[in-house]
Amino acid sequence: MSFRVSTSQTFTQGTNAILDNQSKVSLTQLQLSKGTRILKPSDDPIGSSVALNLQRQIDNTTQYIANGQAAQARLAVEDSVMDNVSSILGRVRELALLGANGTLNHSDREAINIEIEQRYDELLGLANTQLASGEYMFSGFQSNVQPFSKNGTGSVVYNGDQGVQMINVNSTVQVESGNSGDAVFMNIPTGNGSFVTGADDNNMGTGVIGSAVMDDPTAYVGDIYSVDFSLDGGGNLVYQITGANTGPVYAAPLPSFDEDGVVTFNGISYTISGLPEPGDSFSVEPSYAQDVFTSVKQIVDALKKSTDSDALQATFRNALSVGMKNLDQAITHMDEVRAGVGSRLNVIESETNINESLQVEAKSALSLIVDLDYASAVTELNKQTLALQAAQQSFVKIQGLSLFEFI
Repeated sequence: MSFRVSTSQTFTQGTNAILDNQSKVSLTQLQLSKGTRILKPSDDPIGSSVALNLQRQIDNTTQYIANGQAAQARLAVEDSVMDNVSSILGRVRELALLGANGTLNHSDREAINIEIEQRYDELLGLANTQLASGEYMFSGFQSNVQPFSKNGTGSVVYNGDQGVQMINVNSTVQVESGNSGDAVFMNIPTGNGSFVTGADDNNMGTGVIGSAVMDDPTAYVGDIYSVDFSLDGGGNLVYQITGANTGPVYAAPLPSFDEDGVVTFNGISYTISGLPEPGDSFSVEPSYAQDVFTSVKQIVDALKKSTDSDALQATFRNALSVGMKNLDQAITHMDEVRAGVGSRLNVIESETNINESLQVEAKSALSLIVDLDYASAVTELNKQTLALQAAQQSFVKIQGLSLFEFI
């Protein structure tokens, strides 16, 4: 049996050999230009799948890092604002203590009040802080709305909401990128955090009420209590404590007043120094939320009171005591807010370090899978180029072989 090789078949084989070698050379050149050995999934299906998962991990960590940087920048601004707020409140406290000096006259206190009112305006300005983007820091989700403004009575009102944006800094970790103005400046405990005590501005005696404390939680009856003084039939100064909802605490005979003596009722204890007059009234109630601006305003209002008599001096001391306690609560609250900001910044820093480490590891693993070995690729390209040249030269010689050449 004999085989015949036609001229067309010879040409076809030669052409295919050249095209095949050209394809190999082009593929290697493309790999060299892109720096990767996998140009399409079919080049390495398993490697492509692993590479896709690694790239997804890299993209995720990149986004988490970017999220952290954005939250970090915002929280850094808030931390700076809170630092300034704390400084202002600290200065107001210093001025209030200075104003409490009994040797000062009304003009001296008025001068002190001028600076406190300036600090008040600074505080309001900080509460309306805007970011570089123009958004208000403390408006919650209503970031284009100025959070704080004064109403017709001069009181500060909050115009934002309670929303706080949560930022993903990892697949399982979220941090708050800020605080609402309501949480920072409005909802602050008053008094000593448990109770608020106060005195009627119309009191005629020299009584000054101290802080109330929880003496016996098991006996505590929550209510708003008034402490009212009167004279009994024998001319003794007595008092009755009356709950707004629970009514009188004592039945007759009423207890006599004992200056600086501790009064305990319904699980609560307090003291009153000085000497109240019949008709004087004091209050003891559970702590409630109040905005920082009102607390500063209470200091201003207290320092405006006259101290020209012993009774007015007691009214001044009672009013200033209320303002000071509320101011101390505000200072503590601001410190807690700033500590929370610091904690979130620490979390972001920690998660950023973790994400950067994961990213480095993922990029290293991805490099092992897809990166091209240039030395091997260049060697392979040289071999493929020689093979292509040989195929081309062989084709040139083969196409010249014909019986007509020998006739």
